[in-house]
Amino acid sequence: MVSTGVVREWHSADQWGVIDSEDTPGGAYAMSHAVRVEGVADLDRSPALGLRPGTEVDFEWSTSDEPINGMHYLVERVWPRGTTAPASEGAFHTSLWLSVDGPGPDGLTVMQEELDRDSAKSPPLEPLRFFTATGAVRTWHDEHGWGVLDSDATPGGVWAHFSAIVGEGFLTLKPGQRVEFDYEPAIQDGFYFRAVTVRTL
Repeated sequence: MVSTGVVREWHSADQWGVIDSEDTPGGAYAMSHAVRVEGVADLDRSPALGLRPGTEVDFEWSTSDEPINGMHYLVERVWPRGTTAPASEGAFHTSLWLSVDGPGPDGLTVMQEELDRDSAKSPPLEPLRFFTATGAVRTWHDEHGWGVLDSDATPGGVWAHFSAIVGEGFLTLKPGQRVEFDYEPAIQDGFYFRAVTVRTL
């Protein structure tokens, strides 16, 4: 179901917030990966996406089987009111988010999802800089060519493809292996971050 509401609060460090609407009494629980079209991020602390409190939004929601932080509604996708609703994603959705200006007075930078922009009509957007972290491999699937990396800077984990690994020959990682990696904010298979380059230590 699609409703219109207002962002009540957003917890950037924990990557979730609450959206109020007449259709979702008590609020609807939203996570960072549900943000579409435009959001905000504190790029000095983390590239995790969020929403400014007070922002009017349209959002898709469902009823949760179990209450989440006391709320019975779960936001599936949320986007700024007045913008075009994003197309439904398949099982493997990938988003590239780009900063469109400098930080505002609250330290938050507006981020826009790279959709089907007509580059001939739209001015180029400034690419988001990559971040670097040191961590360990949580899991790796050789049969699929991807895995998950963990570090203190990337709560929830970082999706990594074998093509990001620096090296030659058969590129793979092992659970527990120490790595240094460059990453970007991107939603990939349910993870909030995607590795751009992975170097074994």
